[in-house]
Amino acid sequence: MIDKLNKLFSGITIIITFWGLFWLLNGLDKFYNGSFQPNLEPFSTNAVLISPDGENRIIYELHPMETIGWFGINRDAKMIGYFNRLGINKQIALACLYFLASVEVIVGIGFIYALFAREKRNKIVRLTFKISMAVFFGFSIFDILFGDRMELWEHGTFLILATIHYVYILFAVPGKEFDQIRDKLLNRSQ
Repeated sequence: MIDKLNKLFSGITIIITFWGLFWLLNGLDKFYNGSFQPNLEPFSTNAVLISPDGENRIIYELHPMETIGWFGINRDAKMIGYFNRLGINKQIALACLYFLASVEVIVGIGFIYALFAREKRNKIVRLTFKISMAVFFGFSIFDILFGDRMELWEHGTFLILATIHYVYILFAVPGKEFDQIRDKLLNRSQ
């Protein structure tokens, strides 16, 4: 029983599932933005103005604006803002956003498909990891150009994580490419 569970929930399966859901949900995040609305709940009050007449009567409340919906950020507004800095039309910004979202969804589906593909699993996983690293690299360049240091930190961290998982899978599931690299390294050290 333990062997069957170990095989079913192998480290590689968990990593592939993680990246599949990561890309799939991250891509869908861009399609389902939610709406930007004020949070008028009493617990959300950020500040109040008190009447100057000494009665401590609240005459004005300040409430935050929040994204309401399945996902926590409005990517449309963020991408339009980035492109607006360069004087680029919002339609081009949205076209780029939805193109990237489509790529992310396809990569996510690729990882999930790899969970069920027997013969080509390793090739699909390697390809999807390479695409993942290329996307994070591209995002990092974009973040540098637009001066978004928090996004750069996030994308750089995910680039490192994807690279570590890629190398882990290379060692865990050798193939022609890895075997050649390993043989070269072993021959040099002897």
